[in-house]
Amino acid sequence: MKYSGLRSSFIALFIGVAAVLGVARAFAEDAAPKNAEPVELNGDSIEYKAEEGKFVASGHVYLKQNGAVLFCDKLEFYRDKKEAHAEGNVVLDSDQGKIWAEKAFYNFNTKKGEFTNARLLADPIYGRARSIVKVRDNYYVINSGYLTTSDFDDPEYRVRSKTIDVYPGDKAIARDNVLYFGSVPVMYWPKYTQDLSGKRPLFSLTPGYKKEFGGFALMSYHTKLTDRIDTTYHVDYRELKGLAWGVDAGYDANPYGQGLLRTYYMNEQTTDAHRGWEQNTQPVIEHQRYRVELRHKWDIDPATTFIGQYYKQTDAAFTQKYFPGEYYADQSPPTYALLTHVTPATTSYVRTDMRINRFESTVERLPEVGFSLSNQKIADTGLYFKSTNTATDLLKQDPSPSDNQNRTQRIDSDNELSRPFKAGFLEFRPFVGTEETYYSRTLYRPNDDSVRTVFRTGSDVSTKFYKIYDVNYNKYGVEINRLRHVITPTIGYLYQHEPTLTSDKLFQYDIIDSRDRIDKFSLGFENKLQTKRGGQSVDLLRALLTTDFRLKDNPTPGSFGDVTLKTDLVPNKYVSFFSDATYSSDYHYLSTANGDVYINSQKNWTLDLGRRYTHGQDDLLRAQWEYKFNPKWRTYVYESWNAQNGKSQEQRYAFIRDLHSWEVEFAFSDKNKKVLETNGGTELWLIFRLKAFPSIATGRGTMFSRTQPGAQPLVTTKTAAVNATVNKKE
Repeated sequence: MKYSGLRSSFIALFIGVAAVLGVARAFAEDAAPKNAEPVELNGDSIEYKAEEGKFVASGHVYLKQNGAVLFCDKLEFYRDKKEAHAEGNVVLDSDQGKIWAEKAFYNFNTKKGEFTNARLLADPIYGRARSIVKVRDNYYVINSGYLTTSDFDDPEYRVRSKTIDVYPGDKAIARDNVLYFGSVPVMYWPKYTQDLSGKRPLFSLTPGYKKEFGGFALMSYHTKLTDRIDTTYHVDYRELKGLAWGVDAGYDANPYGQGLLRTYYMNEQTTDAHRGWEQNTQPVIEHQRYRVELRHKWDIDPATTFIGQYYKQTDAAFTQKYFPGEYYADQSPPTYALLTHVTPATTSYVRTDMRINRFESTVERLPEVGFSLSNQKIADTGLYFKSTNTATDLLKQDPSPSDNQNRTQRIDSDNELSRPFKAGFLEFRPFVGTEETYYSRTLYRPNDDSVRTVFRTGSDVSTKFYKIYDVNYNKYGVEINRLRHVITPTIGYLYQHEPTLTSDKLFQYDIIDSRDRIDKFSLGFENKLQTKRGGQSVDLLRALLTTDFRLKDNPTPGSFGDVTLKTDLVPNKYVSFFSDATYSSDYHYLSTANGDVYINSQKNWTLDLGRRYTHGQDDLLRAQWEYKFNPKWRTYVYESWNAQNGKSQEQRYAFIRDLHSWEVEFAFSDKNKKVLETNGGTELWLIFRLKAFPSIATGRGTMFSRTQPGAQPLVTTKTAAVNATVNKKE
């Protein structure tokens, strides 16, 4: 691809500059310890000159202090000034890296020093420099050198810079930079400032082809405008859809918090042509589509936090089409603001939710004020009390173009009193509670300004049994050093009286409004098989079975509820199995069943098999196989099928070539549009990534019953943020 060289150049420059953090730490933090210990000095010849107050050592000189070791042929060390002058085969070795130099000077008191004609190793960073100077604490200058991630004596690429000012943990400023491939200069960059707290590429390019878009090139350029503003510019071209662009800006408004602003805009074209150069038989339709997102978090003090999000887009299908990963993580990002204050016993908050996108139906809170008291012991009575209280102005609007809306003011107070105790081997927690809710408006005007009352009572009972078996086994990678079987049965009873104002007489805003009569037992049965490996307890098998049994006074009387079973089986490092299933007792069928088997040969291949079944919706089979041919080449194949009709749903094939410091991946993907209904088509892409910085790599594969290792799910929903804060002390 014609852009791959430029993309590689920018990423290499970024890596070269960001690498300096590791280099600086390799000789600064270890060579100049803050808490100095007595110096250990050895050599073939050591002489102390009292009149000058210095030690002179030669031949296999060894100087050690706080874990850093300095080797050289000749050394002068001034005892009072803590000043060292080293010459000949100078090596500074520490846990964080090595520096080789012809000469070195360092003052342990002033923390200033200089290394001349230095060679660097701070894995994964390598390089050479005419000199490395520590000007003061947390500030270094690297002069006339190069940095790379290649460990070759003659690296295949390197970034040569005239000077690099390094502020570890903060930033690096590189000047007069030239990128070399071999001995050929390919790009000049006069000045660049890099945030050293991350590993983001300066420039990225993702070319490819998709039937719906035609050929495409997705480009981004990352730079730091100021010490407090970090920006990424996006320019994307899709052959059949036109040009799109956007700006992401992360900002630090200290002491008022940090945030992120993201924008994306396109004047989308709809054409009947299959390629950009073909003649259109119908007029091209243009449609302006965009999205704007703003997030902000402010830790006002250790107990008080503000978080907020604004999300505006032209239509829901826009995100689904162009940002499918974000769409499936959160299909309807909310607009909200939440202020919380947490103490050891209480949580209070003020929260506002607003509808910004008129095509959505949203419950607005204008605002909601909440206060909760976590489970607190009442003096020496043995009783515990907890309480949750909210006052909310609620507004629910139907999607545009409807103008239908429902509004009410609601005050809710939910209180519970419990008395936990232990009787023999059983642990009991009986409780009694009541919930009072005021509504200014209801579905029927005669019920306006009413208070609904809900009474509940019940108890939780649990215990634990275990037995140890004297079993020792070590075959096929299964290591068992005695076996511990743990059984944990639980049973809970809950009776909730029918509310004085039933849910069919109320507007439905959230779970508070849907209270109903409950009379049921909750049953749970957990089995574990455990053993010891390396002194640590390991779960070989965990199986959890849960269900409800509804009594005759329950709205669905005299029957079992859904039965769920979750199982994790990890017998050895080669094979692992994860599954979950739900059986509907009401309709007598399997509602859902998900399972994954992961096989790792620990040599040159892995196999991942999975199945996802949802009654009446889908039944999907999935397989991913990865094989390493040799140290340079590997491949992976991903396939998914619809088990109901046997049709292929998606295919992905890729070859990855190791280029020593780099990896290049060529991949092909084909999605069956008839099966998937949306986001179908064929894609081709070429990806370059640095092996030393795997965070730049793209993920692949989908797991049905567990999160794929290394995955970074997006959490932007208001509910997650609110629950995490409000229930923090529960």
